[in-house]
This record gives sequence, structure tokens and C-alpha cells, in this order.
Amino acid sequence: MTKLFRNCLLLSLLLTGCVSNNKEEQATDSTTVENPEEYNLSKTDILEDYILALDSTDIESVGKATAKFKELFEQRSDSIQNDKGVALIMDYIDKVSMYGSRSAFEEDVNYRPLVNVEFDGGKAAVPEDLEQAYEKINKNGFRVREVEGMFDLEANPIYFQENFYPFISSNLEIFLQQQARDNMEGFAADAAISIPFQTLVQRTIWYEDFANKTKGTTAGEKAKKEYDKYFGTLTIGMDNTPAIESQQLAPYFQEAYTYLKDFAPNSETYKKLEPYIALLQEQKIDEAKALLPNLIGRGI
Repeated sequence: MTKLFRNCLLLSLLLTGCVSNNKEEQATDSTTVENPEEYNLSKTDILEDYILALDSTDIESVGKATAKFKELFEQRSDSIQNDKGVALIMDYIDKVSMYGSRSAFEEDVNYRPLVNVEFDGGKAAVPEDLEQAYEKINKNGFRVREVEGMFDLEANPIYFQENFYPFISSNLEIFLQQQARDNMEGFAADAAISIPFQTLVQRTIWYEDFANKTKGTTAGEKAKKEYDKYFGTLTIGMDNTPAIESQQLAPYFQEAYTYLKDFAPNSETYKKLEPYIALLQEQKIDEAKALLPNLIGRGI
């Protein structure tokens, strides 16, 4: 009887262990089935993965990215996700503009007639021998600019208007419209500021105000980056238009700072720059330069 009882007990424990293991496996399986959304990619994630696989040295990859965007997103369906998707396209166009010149320009070809052609006559003003090159550049979101005698690419604001305005929030549309105006007016050429000091100040303050009003949105993030660029330029200038020249405040910036005080005395920009400006105007150049590490890169 004792031996029989022992065998029954062992068999019972074995069966209990099997049942327990089955329950654990079922519990594990049920977790996987009940939460499949944890493994789903958003439309923005899918677009980002697609863009990462493209060739950033080929300008035609921008057209492919745009086609993928329109395949994934619906007009005005979800402005938060749509804005993020368009921001990915914006960043990608900037990237391709740096690496895609070889696929856009041939050596010994004069592309000067294409510089600013979008704003000076449009497609009708394109010479016949450059029509094919212009078509490739234009349909992939770029326009031609000339930098230090070299032809280069930059984002074409008309491309965003035609392809993305129906998808995005009003805030991102306003941001893109402002960028389009900036693009038409220019900003710098040959490492020198090419706009009047009033325009430099006005743009800086516009991006400050807009970034503050749209914090936490894609438009706000984009505006913040533009603000940092303009604030940095307003603070130290550029290589060929420096704020400090021959150990004194350059005339362009003397006028810019005077205008800033009159135009936006309560702005964050002026409040941040006021001690720096005072030192420059007092000819305390070294003390002013000592403030730069804390000024450049500091956000709103």
C-alpha cells in the first residue's frame, strides 16, 4: 500500500506541474495577443524607415519620399501625425540638398539662368537646353542657387505649397509661408548677410513670437530652430559680416541693436542681448566675448 500510494503521489505531482506549465504558457501567449498595438508602427515611423532606406545623394529620392507620404497620409485627417510626416520630408530635402548636387548638376554647364527662375518668370523663362535639368530639380522640391560661383540646391517653397498644404495644420502652413517669404528675400551670400538689419531683427522676433505661441507642436519645433539660427546671426554675425570687427562693434550691428531696442524692447531676444550690447557699445570687447558661450545656443 505504501509503494502504491507513493507512485500515485508522484503521478499527481507530475500532472499538476504540467497543468501549471500550460497555464503559464497560456498567460504568456494571451499577453502577446491582447497587446498587438505595442508592435505596430505609426505612419510617421513607416515613413521615417522608408526615407532612411533612400539614397540621399539622388535628388529623385525626394519625389519617392513624397509619393510614400501621400500613400500613407490623408488630407487633414490627423494634423499632428501629418505635420510630423511633413517635417520628415523637410529634413530630408535639407539633407539631399547637401549631398545631391552631383545628381543635379553636370560639370561645364552654366545653370545661372535657373537661379531664382521660380520668382522671375517661372518655367516659361527656362532656356530650352536646361529644360530637362530644371524639370528634374523642380519636380523633386528644389530650386537652384549660386554660392561663391558654385551652383547649389535649396528647398523650393512652392513644392511644399503644392504637395503638402492640404495635409498640414494651420500653424505649420503659417511657418512654411514665412519661410517662403524668407526664401524669396534671401538671407546670406558668400558667407555674408545679404538682408537689411531691419529684416534680420524682424525675422528673429517673428520666430521668437511664433515659437512661443506654438510650443509643443511640430511648427513650434521648426520655428525654434529658425529662431536659434537668426539669434546666433544677430549675436555674432557671419564670417564676412561679423558683429565684432577690428575689436569694435560693426556699424551694421550697431544699427541692428538700436533698431532691436526700439522695435522689440520687451522681447526675450533683447533681454538676452542687452548686457552683451552694452559691453560692446562701451568698447569692452573681451568682456562681451566672454558672454558668448552662454548666449549662443540658449533657447527661448
